[in-house]
Amino acid sequence: MTTRADWHAWAAQQDAPRLTDWLREISEPDWSATVNHPLFDAMAEGRLAGDDFAVYMVQDYGFVDPFTALIGFAIGRAPGMADRVVLGQFMGMLISDENSTFQRTFEAFAVPAAQREAPDYLPETRAFQALLRETGSAGGYAEILAALVVTEWIYLEWALRITRGEGLHPLVGEWIDLHDNPAFQDFVAWLRRRLDEEAEALDDAAFTRMAECFRETVVKERAFHDAVVPR
Repeated sequence: MTTRADWHAWAAQQDAPRLTDWLREISEPDWSATVNHPLFDAMAEGRLAGDDFAVYMVQDYGFVDPFTALIGFAIGRAPGMADRVVLGQFMGMLISDENSTFQRTFEAFAVPAAQREAPDYLPETRAFQALLRETGSAGGYAEILAALVVTEWIYLEWALRITRGEGLHPLVGEWIDLHDNPAFQDFVAWLRRRLDEEAEALDDAAFTRMAECFRETVVKERAFHDAVVPR
C-alpha cells in the first residue's frame, strides 16, 4: 500500500494525480476521523468548557518543542535557501504568534505553573512526541516534509470545515484563526507541493519510508485527539 508501485497504480486511474492526495487516501479512515473530530465542533460551537479547552491546549503545547526541533532538522536538510526561508518564516510564527496564544490561554484559564512546566502528558501525547523526535533525528528531508504536511494540513482542514458559533471565547477564536488564515493556507500548499516534488527523486526504499511516515503521523494525530477529548 505504501510502495512506489502502489502510487503509480493509483495515479494511473486519476485525471490529475497528486502524491499528497494519494497519501491522504491511503491514510483513511484515520485522516477523515481526525479532520471531522467532535472535539473541533465542540470547540467551534462553544460547547467545550474553558477548563477542558485549557487541558487540550496544555497537551497540544507538548508538541511545540519537538515540532520546532523537527522544523530545525528540515531547515538543515533542505536542498537550498528557498526552502530554508519558507521554513524559517514558519518557525518564526510558531515561536511568536502561536506560542503567545498558548501562554495567554494558560494565563486566562489559570493553568497552574506546575502543569505548565511539567505537564502530565497523556500516553498518546508522548507517543506522538516520540514520533516527531525520531522523524527529525533519523528521517530524510522527504520524511520530515511528510510529517509536516500531515500536522499542518489536518489542522487547516478542520479549521476550514468547522462552523463558528456566536460568543466564542476570544482565545478559542484566535486558535482557529491561526489555522485557517491565508498565510497558513499558502504554507500548507507549499508543503504539499514540495513533498510532491521531493518524492519524485526518492529511491524505492526511501519512498516507502516517506509514505509510512505520513500514515503513521496520521495515526498518531487521531490517537491524540481521541485521547484528549473530554469524557
